[in-house]
Amino acid sequence: MAFPEPLERLIRALERFPGVGPRSAERMALFVLRSDPEEVAALALALRDARMETVRCDTCGNITLQSPCRICADESRNRSVVCVVEGPREVEKMESAGAHDGLYHVLVEGFSPREGAEPDPRALKHLRRRVIEDGVEEIVIATAPDREGEGAALLVREALEGCPVTLTRLARGVPVGTRLEYLHGEILAEAFRERRLWQAEPEEA
Repeated sequence: MAFPEPLERLIRALERFPGVGPRSAERMALFVLRSDPEEVAALALALRDARMETVRCDTCGNITLQSPCRICADESRNRSVVCVVEGPREVEKMESAGAHDGLYHVLVEGFSPREGAEPDPRALKHLRRRVIEDGVEEIVIATAPDREGEGAALLVREALEGCPVTLTRLARGVPVGTRLEYLHGEILAEAFRERRLWQAEPEEA
């Protein structure tokens, strides 16, 4: 027997969230029905506010209340070094670790296969434009050492081909397959400090 239509709609809506399958969505929906009406109203308001009151920074793509974000607007930051990360969570991790005093470029809209998104050339074109117009000297590619992260790194390098900028990667101390957001702050900070030059692969004869 199917659930009532309003509950089915809620389950289908929850299934759209990353990592939420049919069974998880069903459990979450039933939990909502067991909750106090005030709690449900507060949840609905929080969802609305998060969507309606936040924007993407026009400069770096991070989530912010207004554009430019506080990091891009901070004149004390080192504007010659831009750290490329896959999403907003990595920015927060880098900041909490005190690993980077420069700027960021977030690829969340340009490369996020974990959330079902396809690469968006606009994010990479914007990065290239930042390098050319803002006098960026170094791009630190801080993507995860897994298949998706390596794919993102290659797209970044391809987008910046011919630009007068130094490309670096985090040190090899980051375990393969580890998401940067899960790394201990000291390990991440050390990997950033010990970053290495990323040389282009030699062409085969």
